[in-house]
Amino acid sequence: MKIIHSADWHLGKIIYSHSMLDEQRHFIFDFLQPLILKEAPDAVILAGDIFDRSIAPTEAIKLFDGFISFMSENNIPLLTITGNHDGRERITLGADLLKKSGIYIATDISDAFSPVELECGEDKFRFYLIPHFEPAQAREYFKDESIKGFSEAYKAVCGKIVESLDRAYVNIAVCHCFMSGCSVSDSESPIYIGASGEVSSSLFDFFDLVLLGHLHSSQKAGENGFYSGSPVKYSFSDENRSKGVNIFDINGGKIDRRFLSCEPINDMKTKCGEFDALLEQAKKQPSEDYIHIHLTDKRPIFMPMQRLREFYPNILEMSSELFPAPDNVDAAPTRRNFASPKELFKEFCSQICGIEADDEELKIFEEIAEEAEQ
Repeated sequence: MKIIHSADWHLGKIIYSHSMLDEQRHFIFDFLQPLILKEAPDAVILAGDIFDRSIAPTEAIKLFDGFISFMSENNIPLLTITGNHDGRERITLGADLLKKSGIYIATDISDAFSPVELECGEDKFRFYLIPHFEPAQAREYFKDESIKGFSEAYKAVCGKIVESLDRAYVNIAVCHCFMSGCSVSDSESPIYIGASGEVSSSLFDFFDLVLLGHLHSSQKAGENGFYSGSPVKYSFSDENRSKGVNIFDINGGKIDRRFLSCEPINDMKTKCGEFDALLEQAKKQPSEDYIHIHLTDKRPIFMPMQRLREFYPNILEMSSELFPAPDNVDAAPTRRNFASPKELFKEFCSQICGIEADDEELKIFEEIAEEAEQ
């Protein structure tokens, strides 16, 4: 059996007031759908966070609807679960009808105990679709007040699955959670404090394979778990990470994994240096990549974002060594951290007017500044 595994699409996501829909369309229409036609998988897995928020924008819904239609038209099963960003009550609409077209969407904790069965040659497979759920939902489902956190909740879910596990099948879990020991990126929502949201990978050791969503970096989790990561870069911490999908080939108990990268339309890049050098570089090599500018100048720069955007239209963020880190409250900048009004005027004349202010001009400026402060 061949499986394509993806997760964390976050359709409709906006970063720094910039919509990522074009990158998401590129991933689905230009990369994933052609890949599916080429690889002819026996199933495609989407491990949660289809949308970026519970009430998804219209364009995001249309995008997913188009993908569902594509899967149905090509008679390839799509097995998906809801993540913590998805509005499960809305996604569940028409779920029973979609099953007839090979589209399986698990939204409730109870869905985890009704595996989807597929056959490929002589091998039989059971997919346990475990959507994101809160500990309170597990506590209510199992009528067990001892379930307080995610660890106890997943222990209860996995324990119930084990009770009816059949080793005549290749048993595969699809889950949306934070496996302990895995690396995170800046684009994941910091919902839980410390390790309170983490789940031990050992709880899933009885599965033959665990296909995961929630963390945005492609990585292994425990002995048999894998994150595909998000298919699009959603933060500058992803700058040097490849984005794409996992492909698994399962034959006679042997599991082989490949990771296929999806090249973005516009990449995430950080450019660091003094403003004049960055501006000169931008003039020589303009780019539409998503850019974070970090200025190392020790002097104030007039309107740096606007001036660089002429050549880098997709600057999303700018930082400067003149300013302390955002969380350093005690070092909050004050006016006396910077140059005097006279020095600021000299910099303005130099950077914007292209001239050096003479002594007479500086004297006039100082007189005006003194009058303004009175």
